[in-house]
Amino acid sequence: MRISVPVNHNFYEEAPILESTLSKSFDVNKSGVKHLQKLFSSVYELKLGAEQLKQVKVLNFKSKRNKIFKEDEERLILKLYSKEKEEKEYYIQTGLYAGILFHKGCKINITTRYGGAFLKRMLNFVNDIYVDNEQIQAKKDETENQFLFIIAHLFIQSLEKVVVLGLPQQYQKQQERSQKVRGSINFSDYLKRDIPFQGKLTTTFRERIYAQEIVDVLYLALRKLESVFGKEIHSRLLGLCQLLKQQYSGCFVNYETIQKAKRHQSIYNPMYRGFKKVLEYAEIILLNKDLMPDYEKQNLTTSGYLFDIAELYEIYLEKLLSRNFPEWFVSGQVELPIYQKQFYHRSFFPDLIMKHKTSGKIIVLDAKFKRIEMQNRDVDRADLHQIHSYSGYYKNELIASGLIYPLSKKLNLDKSHSNSLYGNDNNNIGFIVDGIYVDENQTMDELIECENRFVKRMTQLTINY
Repeated sequence: MRISVPVNHNFYEEAPILESTLSKSFDVNKSGVKHLQKLFSSVYELKLGAEQLKQVKVLNFKSKRNKIFKEDEERLILKLYSKEKEEKEYYIQTGLYAGILFHKGCKINITTRYGGAFLKRMLNFVNDIYVDNEQIQAKKDETENQFLFIIAHLFIQSLEKVVVLGLPQQYQKQQERSQKVRGSINFSDYLKRDIPFQGKLTTTFRERIYAQEIVDVLYLALRKLESVFGKEIHSRLLGLCQLLKQQYSGCFVNYETIQKAKRHQSIYNPMYRGFKKVLEYAEIILLNKDLMPDYEKQNLTTSGYLFDIAELYEIYLEKLLSRNFPEWFVSGQVELPIYQKQFYHRSFFPDLIMKHKTSGKIIVLDAKFKRIEMQNRDVDRADLHQIHSYSGYYKNELIASGLIYPLSKKLNLDKSHSNSLYGNDNNNIGFIVDGIYVDENQTMDELIECENRFVKRMTQLTINY
């Protein structure tokens, strides 16, 4: 049974599923309806740091993120529950983690909501791999391909970096019978076979060879990506692909082979340490379909793969602003310590800080990967309090602050920009709710044009500095 739902879904309980529409909503038969009713019968809530996450791989785009949310145990991933009303209502809520979960025989696809040009564009900025070619897309329109597309880029980026030093190799003892002496002579063989001497000797020597399990896993992972997205997906690794093809053993990779590759002694060599992460991504790519039935049979534990879509959006904005504002330092997740001598000490982590290289003036921004249609409730009270807390920290250096969203409607500047913090006209600090207009069906060129409009609006904030 499969359920597909976007990130940040149903926050206000605005989309309940009525009991009478369960079969139609999930396209299931009567036994499927009973399974769903059982699934929603008790409240199931999965949060960051929960015990159930032990079998779930949470992937981050940068390690700093783990530190920031180390003490934050309240980040919602998924919540399933029901309410007794005139007609029973079923609810699915999601946070800002996208991916695939397996729970009680049900496969839950949490999608990014924006799976077209916008997802590709964010990955381009994060990985510095520009694959704007519209040909690079899944051959089948399946929701899990969105997750596979992201893992593919992480895999290719990581592989491209570590392969500079070559593929993992190890020494293996070899024997050779020839007229040349290579290594040491095998005297026992000599006494048995070479008296009288016939011109050939058996020698034993050590030779460096590629780690076969690792070669096989990498080769088949690239082949699988090629079958889903086309050859363009690994166009920057053509030389490596040829080498892997030559060294491939021809054997099918199963779960045991993947585990052997991940535990191979060669990757404990500091020179090849980066392959640990590459092999983790390769495992996800290969298991994504080939061995999925093993996961679907698990009824007792929640398993799967997730990534932080909010982090992806933050990094995208950070690099977009860095490219377009060279006179400013643009930093993500800067730590702002407060009350460090008191027992209630804390640290703030604003998503984006822009600091002018000459004047030292500051613009502080928070990236919010949430659907916004320019209604009052779209801007959460907690988000508004948070950005104003960051603004207060910088005092006299601050010239503007704001919240940056992927926009579902075009901006009305009079309603979304304020000339003063708090809107009370007793200061010259600007406050904005802004972002980049995103549509599921827009082309890459249309998205880039929307980026340019956003950059122009940001330029108005910085024009005097």
